[in-house]
Amino acid sequence: MEGQLKTVLSETIRDFNSNRTSILKLAFDSGGQAAVTKVEQGYDALRNAYSEILRRQLDKNNHRYEELVTAANSETEKLKASINQLNNINDITNLMTAVVKFIGRII
Repeated sequence: MEGQLKTVLSETIRDFNSNRTSILKLAFDSGGQAAVTKVEQGYDALRNAYSEILRRQLDKNNHRYEELVTAANSETEKLKASINQLNNINDITNLMTAVVKFIGRII
């Protein structure tokens, strides 16, 4: 499960980078500079969370470990799909926030 989370996060970050221009344009068109800033902050938090996972082990002693990792995997898959579809900037930023929160709870 943990390995899957690392893989999907890595792929999601790669997909964001591949679609960065389109995502930022969508953000700007949807909400101006404030939306662009929010997306960039979400991306930075996502990348930092991924780095933190790589830097230290997840808290496997947490009684909710499996539930949290499963939820983080699910939200990351949704984020990856949303990034690739470029359908709604609010979905992208909300899913980034959800993924980062789940990772924070796991760590």
